[in-house]
Amino acid sequence: MAQTSDHIKPCNIGSSKAHNRRTQEYLKRINKDRLYIRSDLTPQNSSWESSLMEGKDLTAYYNEIARMVKEKTGRAMQTKERTVINKKTGKTKIVNGSSPLRESVVVCKQDTTIDQLKKYCDRCHVRWGITALQIFIHQDEGHYSIPGDNSTRKPNCHAHIVWDWMNHETGKSCKLGKVDMSLMQDMVAECLEMECGTRKEKTGKEHLERTDFIIAKQKQEMEEAANKKKHLEHENQIREKIGAELDEEIARKQNKVNRENGNTILSNAAKLLGKGKYADMEKKHCLERTFGRYDIQDESDGTGTSLTVGTNIRKAGKP
Repeated sequence: MAQTSDHIKPCNIGSSKAHNRRTQEYLKRINKDRLYIRSDLTPQNSSWESSLMEGKDLTAYYNEIARMVKEKTGRAMQTKERTVINKKTGKTKIVNGSSPLRESVVVCKQDTTIDQLKKYCDRCHVRWGITALQIFIHQDEGHYSIPGDNSTRKPNCHAHIVWDWMNHETGKSCKLGKVDMSLMQDMVAECLEMECGTRKEKTGKEHLERTDFIIAKQKQEMEEAANKKKHLEHENQIREKIGAELDEEIARKQNKVNRENGNTILSNAAKLLGKGKYADMEKKHCLERTFGRYDIQDESDGTGTSLTVGTNIRKAGKP
């Protein structure tokens, strides 16, 4: 089963709209060597927007939150990181600025729907009070294992969720700890009917931003391809060595067969001609079969072409 996860960070209002809505200005200026968007697949993207966003953009909504915080708390919203000193211990502590708008990047499947993501958002709202303002499913992003080779494209199906992370009754941000964030991972997996990915606490890996992830993924896949090539080359060397040994064995056996066949041919030819070593041997065997086991005297003229019987035949062992 495919794995999913939800990575949440402060929403960059200046770039969120352009990226999520695929504005023409954004598509013109993106670095195509680092981010791959297939414009022919862009129509397959889908989106949803809350009625709270009607008639306004993220900047206007952010300004409304700032006014709400001022009214509820009497203080301006603290958006910058600041250092706080403990008067008793003298120790310093860094306090992050408020992030009233946050954005999720959720790993999806190609058949993930807006309704599934809305179900996830509704459950989060009931559990922690955070409110989803926008949902975008992107089907047109991906990367190439081998840059320039379109056949190696790996789709990167994911969704962006823009959240209002504020409690509008108190004017303070919603507080989610590690346990809560872990529970969110379980919720999104259940709502999208996917498996929860391995947690960072176990892998020890930090989340990479989109472009850095693409580069790291390409590097990993190129290393895997190189290792696979090396393994195949090693296997081919072994096959070639075995093939050479088999060829040598076949040649050796073929030579042996050829020698044996050659001897047989010579023997048959000698029989037909009645001459030569093989003819003499055949005559001797014929005499032995006819007269029994006798000593047969060879009275050839030195050429080994004649054998005589009669007075020259004597029983083996008798004068």
